[in-house]
Amino acid sequence: MGFLEWFKREKKLTDYSADELKREEGRLQIRESQLIARLEKLEGEREIIFRQGASVGSPVRRRILARKYEERVRELSRVESDLTRHMKEAMTVGAIRFRLERRAKGEGSILKKIGGGEVEALREFSERDDIDEEMYAEKLNEILGAVEEKEADPVVGLGDGARSVLDVWARMDDGVIESVEDGLEEARHRSDEEGVAREEG
Repeated sequence: MGFLEWFKREKKLTDYSADELKREEGRLQIRESQLIARLEKLEGEREIIFRQGASVGSPVRRRILARKYEERVRELSRVESDLTRHMKEAMTVGAIRFRLERRAKGEGSILKKIGGGEVEALREFSERDDIDEEMYAEKLNEILGAVEEKEADPVVGLGDGARSVLDVWARMDDGVIESVEDGLEEARHRSDEEGVAREEG
């Protein structure tokens, strides 16, 4: 049962302790590792099947391999969708725990004002494939309330470093960067520049 399903019970967000949420975060980390391992295994199998199909001349064997390739692609899509949904859930748990801990220090909390309607909205957003992590982070911030300490808040979306490497990968997809080695060099160069900019700032 997913974390957001907890709130179908008669229990408020503020009824959970930070320790309970930490345990849930641990469970989610284990599940994330399992999904990533499954993803990598399927990607490896897909590549092997593709190479096999490219090296055989028999039309019959190629059709068999093509079906296997399609099966791996479909399964990859399902696992990627599960991983995205899972990461949204982990973001939610971390954000709620963060706010509970702030509340325990005597600060006010918006959590006590959140009801079933807001939780249901989060659950629906977490299950939608067209809502990426960044869009979900915006929705989560809207519902849970933004906090001043942005670096400490789990609901911040992608940082500059993550955006930078995504851009490098996109340029590789477009053929602007021709090799993995060139891509790594570009990513390292950008990281160094960002580090200098942070130090100067």
